[in-house]
Amino acid sequence: MYDLVLKGKFLKGRKLIDGSIAVLDGKISRISIGELKGEETIKIESGGVILPGLIDVHVHLRDFRQRSKETIRTGTMAALHGGITTVFDMPNTDPPVLDSQTFRRREEAFRGMAYTDYALSFLLSGNCDEAKKAQADFYKIFMGASTSGIFSRDFESDYSCAPKTVSVHAEDSEVILKNPERPPEAEVRAVQRALRAAERIGKPLNVCHVSTAEGTKAILEAGLPWVSFEVTPHHLFLTQRDYARNPLLKVYPPLRGEGDRRALWENFSRIPIIASDHAPHTLEDKEKGSAGIPGLETEVALLLDAVNRGMLELRDIVEKMHWNPIRIFGIRNKGLEVGKDADFTIVDIKREWAVKPEEFYTKAKWSPWEGRKLRGKVVMTVLHGEIVMEEDEIIGKPRGVRINAGKG
Repeated sequence: MYDLVLKGKFLKGRKLIDGSIAVLDGKISRISIGELKGEETIKIESGGVILPGLIDVHVHLRDFRQRSKETIRTGTMAALHGGITTVFDMPNTDPPVLDSQTFRRREEAFRGMAYTDYALSFLLSGNCDEAKKAQADFYKIFMGASTSGIFSRDFESDYSCAPKTVSVHAEDSEVILKNPERPPEAEVRAVQRALRAAERIGKPLNVCHVSTAEGTKAILEAGLPWVSFEVTPHHLFLTQRDYARNPLLKVYPPLRGEGDRRALWENFSRIPIIASDHAPHTLEDKEKGSAGIPGLETEVALLLDAVNRGMLELRDIVEKMHWNPIRIFGIRNKGLEVGKDADFTIVDIKREWAVKPEEFYTKAKWSPWEGRKLRGKVVMTVLHGEIVMEEDEIIGKPRGVRINAGKG
């Protein structure tokens, strides 16, 4: 007898099929088009679809000295609420994760506090020996100053040093120094430099939050199989005109023009990863000019709404927020396969709702999408075979553990 059986429509490969997924001891035990029996059976009603647990590879959970902005607890609760079962924590915290001792502190901070599974990172900036000691799940490099102000003075050296996949914030430090508004040139120059290094070094590289037509084109034309990139929902759905109307939308890299936004959609099928770059700040800090947009509780819903508008398909969400993150970051314990963790994101593809930031779990109680009516909603999140979020309510205690990530 299985512990749990989920019965309904789910994506297997590129097809939406009716069937059952059985869970035993927190793992997927069987996937069948027939009936399976469990101690508990959850029948997903009409309009509902079982997606594999979605992964966000770019999340700033703050904590440490920035608990007023976000904590590991509130950020991972927000992730569950938004249908995310695994988050990748960014290292530009306060203090930043620049040495193995701080990395151990970060590891300890997550233990018993995370509601989702998680990957831990290390910030590279001339600290190769410490990076090797840390044994992080992935490594982060800033090519120009962002939140915390720390950036790599020798990108190629830091990239060469990284033991696992590097996520790079590609904005050129010299361009930023001359023009703090961070024009498209800042991204394009940094992307081109990163690609030249990647061609020589041949190690896994993931370019974060690509926002420009030219940056996207450079990566795609380079065609390096060990180089991936991610795009955020805010760069897909917003432009600099939105920022002109609402200064809270300041973000790095900035919102771009309509031509850049359109180029992202024209190349949507070739974008490997969608990630939120969830970057919470207090409203007071935002009004003083802090850069960043909270996104964990809206990113999946925005994509579901786009499915309903015919802009993409459900399988695109699964590809860019499940299968590709698993492949690119070498995650061994995730996937819609027998023996993998029983993580699921259950959505009602037709449910209509309005975005109300006051109901968010994140401490950042604002959103670019406030009041927006969306069609498509996450209605249940399952982690390790346990229902951890249902109809906007987080259920139970923190159950998250560190993922098993390889070299990518």
